[in-house]
Amino acid sequence: MVEGLYIASMGMTPLMDKQDQIANNLANIQTTGYKQSGTFVKTFQKYLANDQQQPFVNNQINTDEVYVDYSPGTAIKTDAPLDVYVQGSGFLTAMTPSGIRYTRNGNLSLDTNGFLVTGDGAKVMGKNGYIKIDKNDGSPVEITDGGEVLQDGINRGSLRISEFNKPYKLLREGNGYFKPVSLDSPVGESTSFAVKQGYLESSNVNVISNMANMISAYRDFEADQKALYAQDDTLDKAVNDVGKVG
Repeated sequence: MVEGLYIASMGMTPLMDKQDQIANNLANIQTTGYKQSGTFVKTFQKYLANDQQQPFVNNQINTDEVYVDYSPGTAIKTDAPLDVYVQGSGFLTAMTPSGIRYTRNGNLSLDTNGFLVTGDGAKVMGKNGYIKIDKNDGSPVEITDGGEVLQDGINRGSLRISEFNKPYKLLREGNGYFKPVSLDSPVGESTSFAVKQGYLESSNVNVISNMANMISAYRDFEADQKALYAQDDTLDKAVNDVGKVG
């Protein structure tokens, strides 16, 4: 009976994690370059003890992994000259207050000194340092498919499109940034990309799939909750009523 309480309660824990991820996905439908995430729980077999008749050894059933879906979002035309969409594999590289970070959010602009920056002001890194535009020139900025930033025919730098070994082992941070799980993770330059100027990458959140998963997780949680209440009622009767002398 106590094992029944354990099974029901432990089944609810990963479902709460799943709901959190789904809610975060749906909240970022309109976030440029956002990558949806999900949860993964391994088979219950790993929780069994050596004695198959006594599987409960104070193990907790928790989410084993939160994974990120790195599939590309749709290219949205903005016609803004500093908006870029990285078509293919790779990440824009930026220097944040926390160090070098990587992003698919190509909503770029210029700071007061003419440096190319991300939406939150982090300097965009080029292959040979930061990229600076002459704001007094007044000439339009052109960004080529290869990531070269040109102004009046002058090369102001080339976007550093970074790439990692696949499957990616990256940690998600705020503002659309990622960083390697390990400081020793090799960072290379992508060779399979094309930069599209005047476009942004939309979120890759699949609304229908996430809504269906949310409903499914809610119903599973509700079923576990009902099982928990049923076990609790049975235990209550066993303790307070069974064997009572009339």
